[in-house]
Amino acid sequence: MAINKDVTAIENALDEFVRIGEEIGRTTEQIESYEADHYVESVQGINNESLHYNIERLKHHRDDLMIDKARAETVVREAFEHYYS
Repeated sequence: MAINKDVTAIENALDEFVRIGEEIGRTTEQIESYEADHYVESVQGINNESLHYNIERLKHHRDDLMIDKARAETVVREAFEHYYS
């Protein structure tokens, strides 16, 4: 039985979209955890620059992932349009 290339393209596009979404979720959880730690330390009068740097680095990474997610969404949409055309 031959596998339809369009179906494979849709499946691959959806897999990539889901993978990126999951990574965004994990990154957001890390940011929230680090921000909680940073808050506790700031209340204690501790200025942890490396923690602040990690929070900013993760936010930039999440921004990049959001761009990748938008691209992946376009690929999914195009794969479905090609399949139904």
